[in-house]
Amino acid sequence: MTDFYVPKITEVEVKQDGIDVVLVQKGGTFLTLRWDAALILAKAITIQARRIEETVKANQIIGDQALLMRLGIPLGLTSNPKMIDEAAKKAAWDSYLRRMCPGGVKSQEAFGTPTLIQHEPEGGGDDHKAI
Repeated sequence: MTDFYVPKITEVEVKQDGIDVVLVQKGGTFLTLRWDAALILAKAITIQARRIEETVKANQIIGDQALLMRLGIPLGLTSNPKMIDEAAKKAAWDSYLRRMCPGGVKSQEAFGTPTLIQHEPEGGGDDHKAI
């Protein structure tokens, strides 16, 4: 793979030229891509940016994941096993979370067979008649 120089971009305008996506910087064309290549590039940039975001916001993600674990909410904010382990430790041992959620959340699950109770509609059941 050949490295190429990309100047520092402070302001880029994205335009359409037929079936091409054109990036313009300071009045000059910086990059021209076919629409399908532009979609592939945009997806690759998004994936890398999200990976970096997860690294930059690791402490916030761990804290939020620990809170969800402490509350018993089965929602994962990351698939990174190291961050999940750290969140589990924090959920179990962080004194602030333990004070905030002392016993977790009590289960509201109902046991038994549900019962269907039918009632007569008010007004004797004439609610469906046209006026």
